[in-house]
Amino acid sequence: MRFCKSILFLILPLGALEVQPWFGDCLEFHFLGSYSYSFFDRVQGGRPQLTSSFQSHVSSLSLDFSPTPEWSVDTEMQLADTTKQHFNFRTIAFQARYLWLDDIVGDRVSLVTGVNGRFTNTDSLRDVSCPYHANFDFEASLAMGKEFDLSDCWAWRVWGFGAVGHANRGSPWVRGIVAVETNYDDRHKFAFLAEGINGYGGRRAVLIDDFDGYAKIREKAIDLGFRYGYRLGVYGTLRFTYFRRVLARSCPAEVNAFIFSYLLPFSF
Repeated sequence: MRFCKSILFLILPLGALEVQPWFGDCLEFHFLGSYSYSFFDRVQGGRPQLTSSFQSHVSSLSLDFSPTPEWSVDTEMQLADTTKQHFNFRTIAFQARYLWLDDIVGDRVSLVTGVNGRFTNTDSLRDVSCPYHANFDFEASLAMGKEFDLSDCWAWRVWGFGAVGHANRGSPWVRGIVAVETNYDDRHKFAFLAEGINGYGGRRAVLIDDFDGYAKIREKAIDLGFRYGYRLGVYGTLRFTYFRRVLARSCPAEVNAFIFSYLLPFSF
């Protein structure tokens, strides 16, 4: 059984809902398959504290589609196998976004707004490594960015993403991402990222053995990361990402995350 799980994680090589303020070509799909391994030894505010390292394996599939130049829809599904939870379905999410401004066609910046909804199963919410808040999470988001060209392809781009969310219980949260990316020869792509979340729940203690999601917890976290992508021509892009948690309040501390992913655009 353990062997079968390992094979499945290889087949489902952590995707995520799209956050960048640029869409793919009209009527084009983008498939993202990812595998993430992370570990941490301590939960800030945790009661009782961990006595050994907590490890998490998360595999994800996501699919993005642009039916028109202005609209994009995407979906994501995750499977998880962690110290707390044996191999199981974790979450599924759907998102719709609208492109108001597009710097690629002459606007000063790209501007995108969107809404998303996510269902997370109850077993996963008992896992302190699961970042979601309750069974049903909802967010409204905004993303803005700018590309700088030196040839036919972009050479640098900067972008930011922000979202405000609320679940079917608990308190709201805000989260954000800031990124700087560079593109060399349209083949080698590097990115530096900072991600943060701030929850407004009333609880500061994290009851690890009686955990039920972050909806009522006053969590704060900042992660810094680096990503490298190698384009395989028409066969997509292979990517490696590393994140390190540099600030944690009422959540796992000093998390190290390694993400391997494959991005493939295609159309019919």
